[in-house]
Amino acid sequence: MKANTAFILICGGGKLPYLIAKKMEISRKKFILLILKESQWDKRLKNFNVRIVRLGNIITELKNLRKEYDNIILAGSLTRPSIKDIKPDFNTLKLIPKLTKIFLQGGDNRLLSFLVNELERMKFRVSGIKSIIPNLFELKDIKTIQQPNQIDLRNIKKGNKILNILSSFDIGQSIIIQQGNVLGIEAAEGTDVLIRRTKKLVKNGDKPILIKLLKRNQDCRVDLPTLGIKTVELCNKSNIKGIAYSYNDTVLIEKEKIIERMNKLKMFLFGIRSV
Repeated sequence: MKANTAFILICGGGKLPYLIAKKMEISRKKFILLILKESQWDKRLKNFNVRIVRLGNIITELKNLRKEYDNIILAGSLTRPSIKDIKPDFNTLKLIPKLTKIFLQGGDNRLLSFLVNELERMKFRVSGIKSIIPNLFELKDIKTIQQPNQIDLRNIKKGNKILNILSSFDIGQSIIIQQGNVLGIEAAEGTDVLIRRTKKLVKNGDKPILIKLLKRNQDCRVDLPTLGIKTVELCNKSNIKGIAYSYNDTVLIEKEKIIERMNKLKMFLFGIRSV
């Protein structure tokens, strides 16, 4: 990267945007945050150079910043809006016909690929989180005391294959399996809601596991699988005994705390490579 690169961090919900902003501040990078008003954004972000924007006027904001900033990072969660909720200004209105087509096709990958293409068409470079905080992906020494048993390993293998097949349909990144039975597959609601809605399906015997993997052919600059303490706590409340994740392609938010908490709860964390 060029030494004079200046960043726009487009922020959704969760802790990840704050961690990235803090890292860029420590590294003395030039950056500005565009916080999506529609997201559950971290209030600590107010401590940085910030503009709060709506989805309907973000294109205009980006055009205004283009002369000063050349790089964009997208981070954080955002519930997919409906077209009628976007309330576009003049610049965004021009994209509505294309957006409508993408929305009708469904799937997060299609939408994110469309957004990346539009940003690149505006002459921005879209960067991945790995370029800013590579240590989030340095997981070689991340290992819980508990490890998966043979039943878990078979469940992980099955879940991996199912998610790989579903990738072509651009569905979710997560699946919950118990004793070979699929309890639920992530749809538009996200992983946390998947965990909550499958709780009532858990049976006695060997407990279920959550498998959360990178989609096949997914653009690694956006929407990487993310795990945090909240997901761990939800898994524990839903009697999920462990989590399998994409090795070196998953963001672990506060990974030391995750390992400490999972060890206390006697849960396992197991990294795999997607098929």
